[in-house]
Amino acid sequence: MGKLIDAAALKHKDWINIVKSFGCSEYLAEDIVQEMYIMLIGYEQNGLDIWYNDEEINHWYVFKMLRGLYVAYLRRENKITKLDIDEFDLEIDDEDYIEFEQNFEKDLQAYEAAMEDIYWYDKKIFELITITNNISEISRRTDISYDSLRNTFIATKNKLKNKLL
Repeated sequence: MGKLIDAAALKHKDWINIVKSFGCSEYLAEDIVQEMYIMLIGYEQNGLDIWYNDEEINHWYVFKMLRGLYVAYLRRENKITKLDIDEFDLEIDDEDYIEFEQNFEKDLQAYEAAMEDIYWYDKKIFELITITNNISEISRRTDISYDSLRNTFIATKNKLKNKLL
C-alpha cells in the first residue's frame, strides 16, 4: 500500500473513535472509516498532498473527510422510507404464484424473441448498460464515445418497446 494509507492505518482506532463521537454505532463507524481509506487511495493516486511537512498526516483534513462522509450517510438515510414488514400481508396463493410464473415465462420468451432481431453490437451495448447502469464507465473502458453508447442504448430500448408493446 501507499505511504498515505499506511500512515492513516496507524491511527485506525482514533478514526473509529472520532466517527463514534458523531453518534453512530461501531459497525457504521468502521464502514465510514473504510470509505475514508478508499478516498485516501484515490487522493494518493491523483497526487493530492495532505501531509504536514511530509511527516505526519493532516488530522484536521481527515476529520473533515470523516465528518463529510457521516453527513452524506445521514442524508442518504433520510431519503430512504422505511416500512414495517408486519404491516403487509405477504401470503401468496398457489394460483397467484402459478399465474405469475406463467406470465413471467411468456414475457421472458417475448423479450428473447425481440432480442434475436437486434444487431449483435446493439444487443451487447444494451446489455452492458442495463447491467452496469453506467454509460460513463463503459465509455472510459471501451474508448467508445458516451454519445454513441447513449444513442445506441436509446435506439435499442425503443426498438424493444415497439416490439414488446
